[in-house]
Amino acid sequence: MNNLLIKNAVLGETLKKVNIAIEDGRIVSADYCGNVHNFDSIIDAEGLYALPGFVELHAHGGGGYDFMDLTEEAFVNISKTHLSHGTTSILPSTVACSKEAMLDLFSLYRKVSEKNFGINLLGLHLEGPFVSQEMRGAQNPSYVRPPSKEEVDMLMSEGGDIIKMCTAAPELEGVQYLAEKMRAHNIVLSSGHSNGTYSDIEKAHSMGFNHITHLYSNTPTVRKINQVVYAGILEAAYLLDGIKIELIADGHHVPAEVLRLALKIKGADNINLTSDAMRAAGTDATESYLGSICPENRVIIEDGVAKLPDRSYYAGSLATGDNMLRWAVNTCGVSIPDAVKMISTTPAKIIGATQKGSISKGKDADIVLFDKDLNLKAVIVAGKIIK
Repeated sequence: MNNLLIKNAVLGETLKKVNIAIEDGRIVSADYCGNVHNFDSIIDAEGLYALPGFVELHAHGGGGYDFMDLTEEAFVNISKTHLSHGTTSILPSTVACSKEAMLDLFSLYRKVSEKNFGINLLGLHLEGPFVSQEMRGAQNPSYVRPPSKEEVDMLMSEGGDIIKMCTAAPELEGVQYLAEKMRAHNIVLSSGHSNGTYSDIEKAHSMGFNHITHLYSNTPTVRKINQVVYAGILEAAYLLDGIKIELIADGHHVPAEVLRLALKIKGADNINLTSDAMRAAGTDATESYLGSICPENRVIIEDGVAKLPDRSYYAGSLATGDNMLRWAVNTCGVSIPDAVKMISTTPAKIIGATQKGSISKGKDADIVLFDKDLNLKAVIVAGKIIK
């Protein structure tokens, strides 16, 4: 039996001082009062916060690698990078790519998910290719396309069991068929990279689109179309009950005031903070690539964020879990319990990862320890000390 006791920690979810008892990778008590000599290992966390490991639903890469490199080396190094910053569970995320690349990714994911990189691989997030050309952002226009019946059937046949989330522009032709098939596989549907209006999101919501990918980034607000004013995706996100939103918490994609506004309107139970991390996250690179390494995917790193070379769009972020926590708490003034919800608890609930996202009896023992200045001190996955 592998036992670990974390004693004298301040629980991030309640700010109460607790002793956390772990056996064989599971939390058996978040308020242990028994004999400390029953444990193989003890961490004295006096002066430290214990937070549930961060759950990342939208990351493309890190440490100089992208999941679309389609190599085991990429998976290993991206996982190590995000683990070292407090993320213990992740959805590897795609960009618009060819059908062949998608199938190769499915095959690779099945292979690497059988191995232990430390991090929990919870499935795949397809962010592309089913996005709007007008709102594709930094995604390669050559691979952006609407969802055909043939391709949706292929995706469900080859990857229906490993796709956990799909971002799509709901105004595209073929989306209703995509929604029907993906919901049958319990895949979370998220509106994103969309040029839609309020009515498009309202219709999508009725089809099962209960999430919005990186709100404020390629999600239009009020605008005129043929001299008629329409409400947009932003207004739908705030007005429609049951929709959860994602915000990129890198301090560049949205200002602090926007996070505070979203928190006031939606509440932490409905907000998922994401890194949308790309290949250069965790590095000091000045140039990089979004997706596979090829000339058309080149980006520049400037002012702490990735951009297309013409500076027309951001191209993912350099954020990591610990940086997101510090930005939310220290810059935006968010409470630690609310930050924990948005970085761990809410994203876990969005994808139905019931064993993740909180420190409580029966949950997986994925725990990160931070000091009072929110510097990461330890990473524990399944009860094993990683860092």
